[in-house]
Amino acid sequence: MALRDVFLSLALSLSAPAFAQEGVTVSVRCTETCTVVFDGKRGRRVNEALWEFQGITPGARRVEATGVLGRPLASGFADIPDTALATVYLVSNQRIVVRKESTTSPGTPEWVEGTARVAPGGTEKTPSPPPPPPSTAKSVALVRCLEACTVMLDERRGTRRDERTWEFRDVEPGKRRVEGTADLLNRKLFASYVDVPAGTEATYQGDSKGRVILTKHRALADVEEARTQAGLADASRLHVRCLKSCDVTLDGARKGEEGGSGGLIQDVKPGRRELAVTFTLGKQQRRMTLDVPSRSEVFITASEGGGLQVTNTKRLGAE
Repeated sequence: MALRDVFLSLALSLSAPAFAQEGVTVSVRCTETCTVVFDGKRGRRVNEALWEFQGITPGARRVEATGVLGRPLASGFADIPDTALATVYLVSNQRIVVRKESTTSPGTPEWVEGTARVAPGGTEKTPSPPPPPPSTAKSVALVRCLEACTVMLDERRGTRRDERTWEFRDVEPGKRRVEGTADLLNRKLFASYVDVPAGTEATYQGDSKGRVILTKHRALADVEEARTQAGLADASRLHVRCLKSCDVTLDGARKGEEGGSGGLIQDVKPGRRELAVTFTLGKQQRRMTLDVPSRSEVFITASEGGGLQVTNTKRLGAE
């Protein structure tokens, strides 16, 4: 080939228009934080609940989605139409709804147009109802540090369960800011955002790299059911605060960490209980017999001079 032919071929290739990518661009929407695999491939995460896949061939394509900690959300087939854009909605009860991104009659709800399938072997349904709105049920968040710490969630203090664990009740679901500060030298341990699932008891662990990781979560209904089965439906909680470093025992059993500042004693059955506090320096001990009411929170302050004093009692869940 002559040299001029090479330059001519190169000029033509540079001036030729680029062709648009073939296939359908598919957006997959979940009702919560999710990870999606579409037709065996991972796409691009747009946000916590939205994924995008490009170059998808029209037809039945398999969709698999998991939630937090790999919890299965949906698994089945989506019928992808022969259009430029399509949106797949992962709804409750394993339903998968597909909607074409095309014009519809004015006033027509976007959910009217489309098809739906359940897992393989199910029947098609059209039209499909909209997905249920995200749950707004409040949650309980437990945040643990690697050492004695103070934790704030959305700039509010919770309840110290022990030297390393803090509890926050009535937490709104969604992204929440959590900060942890070491009790020793007031060092910053972590400052991050966490996703709080709705209606759950969620446990988070702060690590040595300043991250806060969700380690487990359970529906609050399941937590209450487990408590009922364990005979703790009427149990109460004791909040013990020592003015100096102390060890706490209830009915002879140690509660909390040695040499701490008190903390939260959970699942205390109602009735007469023997509470004792031994101060670390001097080993002075203060004791009291406590009549614990059912389903209540009892607040107790311990000091060497004043002994043990009940400062407040309220029903569980009361503001």
